[in-house]
Amino acid sequence: MLSPSLLAFWVVANVPLPGTTTVSVTMQPPEDCVACHAQFDGSPYDAWAGSTMGHAVRDPLYLAALDEAEKDLPGAGDFCLRCHAPEAWVMGRCFPTNGGRLRADDSGVTCSSCHRMDPSPWQRNGQFKLGEDLDYRGPYDDAQAPHHWKQSDFISDSKLCGTCHDLRNPLVMRKALDGTDTRQPFPEQLTYTEWATSDYALGPNPQSCQDCHMPKSAGQVARQGPMRAERGDHGIAGGNVFLKSAVAFLYPELGLSAQLDEGIAKSRQILRQAATVQWVPPAEPVGRGRAVELTFKITNLTGHKLPTGYPEGRRMWLQVQADALGVDAGGFDEARQAPVQPVGLWHTVQGHSETGPGYRLVLNDTIFFDNRIPPKGFVVTATTAPVGQIYPEVSPGVLAHWDEVSVTGTVACDAPDGEVRVDAWLWYQSVTKRYVDGLVADGQGSVRAQLLAAAFEEVDPGPLEMVRLSVTLEVDADSTCGAPDAGVLDSGQADVPVPDGGAVPDAGASQSDAGAGPVDEGGCTCSGSPQSGRGLFGLALICLWAVLRRRYSRTFNS
Repeated sequence: MLSPSLLAFWVVANVPLPGTTTVSVTMQPPEDCVACHAQFDGSPYDAWAGSTMGHAVRDPLYLAALDEAEKDLPGAGDFCLRCHAPEAWVMGRCFPTNGGRLRADDSGVTCSSCHRMDPSPWQRNGQFKLGEDLDYRGPYDDAQAPHHWKQSDFISDSKLCGTCHDLRNPLVMRKALDGTDTRQPFPEQLTYTEWATSDYALGPNPQSCQDCHMPKSAGQVARQGPMRAERGDHGIAGGNVFLKSAVAFLYPELGLSAQLDEGIAKSRQILRQAATVQWVPPAEPVGRGRAVELTFKITNLTGHKLPTGYPEGRRMWLQVQADALGVDAGGFDEARQAPVQPVGLWHTVQGHSETGPGYRLVLNDTIFFDNRIPPKGFVVTATTAPVGQIYPEVSPGVLAHWDEVSVTGTVACDAPDGEVRVDAWLWYQSVTKRYVDGLVADGQGSVRAQLLAAAFEEVDPGPLEMVRLSVTLEVDADSTCGAPDAGVLDSGQADVPVPDGGAVPDAGASQSDAGAGPVDEGGCTCSGSPQSGRGLFGLALICLWAVLRRRYSRTFNS
């Protein structure tokens, strides 16, 4: 049997991933850019220094996951490092593949990594092509810089982002839910493909990744440079606030607290723009003592699935509270760091065909569940199709970019005349306690495991509020409650469906299943169907009450 080091070498040497593997011209570190591109309003360097990209290899969650990947398959870390530390990777500092030779100043996706990149035919797995020169590629054709430069349209092309934001495991083939080998590399995350098969790429008014994640504004790009009407924001904001907070806590010596705070603010802002929540009014009049179905429509406004990105941890859910209806669903359990019976829960569940759902990223071969909301104009394929969720087709082969979810409550008999308030929140979470606990336990006291545990304990891991909605229901002023229903009170709790077990979706379906999904850390989605366990419990109470009443009646009469 090969030793771990020899196995790692074999994996790296025998997996064909074309692209630049090394450069003979030194990659200039980002600190070389400070003199001209930092310390002024909206400067590219300061925005980058507060971004997820700028600290991709310092992320404690990533480093703990890297250790686990290396344990599962020595050498697999090479595929991780080429995207999380591309500058170090091409300069030969990523072997051994656990990142043991990384330097303290290796940060992540650096200025050179993007601005030295040339067009590549491969949008996946970090298969980038870097120029064998010192020319910095940029969008302007009139730059006046003290370094080598050239104009390049590729710097503004979504294909540049697709280089790392499409990950297909070249070592593992995907299996269908029945265990059949699809003979396709397992799609760990496909953010670029989700965009490329949507209206954001194919529609009449296409939008690139940069249009949303690097919004343009007027300002300088260099301290002594001219004002640019369309300067891209190098904060490159996404939804990962935990990483930035963790870096600020773990690396105070960097002196980047202000930049990281700004990055966190940008993440919160982009999440607030990612979706809408609309109230669907009930068709029937609302009266006291009557059941009422509360329905909400969640629409994805992003150019990819919502949520997107790495599968373990990222999730979105709807919380609904209406005191007068006895509804309180989707609240956050601080101890478990998880939602409790959310009305809708959108996420993906991956794992291994033989062991079931799990978070072993380099071993996973099966997608057990994926009900994430598609982007507008999403052309469904076998690789990207939902699993265990049915979305309606708005045209042949094109799925809806919204979902509807419901929860049932009962108007209280003492509800006041007039209006009843209903509050709803859409929440986003980028890291879960379950995943962190698993990585820490598997790390068995390693430095990286301890750093992750400390960061998760110290900083706020979320969730983050995306949308808040408040509506009012008109209650029929003349309505009254009817006769008691055999002494069994309507609990007014959210109805919870039986999980659909990750069934294969019907590609020609025309109705949504209201986001029903598997149980996740004790939380369930709600679509108006009663939970079988709760119904049996209520029946048992009725029987018990009948027995006790007969027993006490005989005792009294005797």
